Amino acid sequence: MDLILDDDRLLDPGRQLRMEIGGNSRTVKIEFFRRQNGRFVMKFAGIDSIEDAEKIVGAELLIPESEIPEAEEGSFYTFHLRGCRVYAIHEAAGSADGNRDEYIGDVTDIVDGGGTQLLQVGTGKEETLIPFAESIVKKVDLAGRRIEVDLPKGLRELNK
Repeated sequence: MDLILDDDRLLDPGRQLRMEIGGNSRTVKIEFFRRQNGRFVMKFAGIDSIEDAEKIVGAELLIPESEIPEAEEGSFYTFHLRGCRVYAIHEAAGSADGNRDEYIGDVTDIVDGGGTQLLQVGTGKEETLIPFAESIVKKVDLAGRRIEVDLPKGLRELNK
């Protein structure tokens, strides 16, 4: 199970994006893109000076979902995971399927854990960081907006 955080094909030179900043929106065209030290380095057509670039610091770049390639089997885009309800699955004697579910919270973000991506899961009162690893994330049902996890013993206490 892989988590797709960034699909560089989406940022190929020539691609047009919507840029939103300060309540304004405009279309921009990518001239150049590369990754450097975990960050994106991009050049947009018509933004040719430091002064022009300073005006777009903090801008949000948007790509219509219809233009995003379908995720490969077992992979997920982060925006699809946000808002999913997360349940810890526990074996329970006497239940019909042998399991009982414990609601942990909703995915609020996906963060880089220094090698492993982490699901940031919150209820409003409490937050838990859950490694997005096959040994922990047992099932992702995007249609049902549900993620089932088998939490390692002590993980929730580490988050407090």
